[in-house]
Amino acid sequence: MLGARIAALRHDRGWSQAELARRLGISTSAVGMYEQGRREPSAELLVALSEEFKVSTDYLLTGKPAAMDHVDVARLLENRLSAAQQRLSHRAQGFTPRELAVLLAAMLMEP
Repeated sequence: MLGARIAALRHDRGWSQAELARRLGISTSAVGMYEQGRREPSAELLVALSEEFKVSTDYLLTGKPAAMDHVDVARLLENRLSAAQQRLSHRAQGFTPRELAVLLAAMLMEP
């Protein structure tokens, strides 16, 4: 499940495996192996992943936030808006108010 959470967090940010590997200073194949569950990250890399994704190590390991964690809505929106912007950069026209409401609602849903 750790691998699935890494992949989901990476997708939420619109990053490729190569981009995450660059940010962590590891190989792209290592990221792929972590995501496939063929390899487990070291404790140091687990901490680096939690810092890069801005989630707790508890969340990475269990899927549940740490007892003291709280949702930082501004950071969540920033990450999701950035990912959406990358995915929708080819769109020539703007969004209708209804489309914006749907996009924002989708961005706030659990990953």
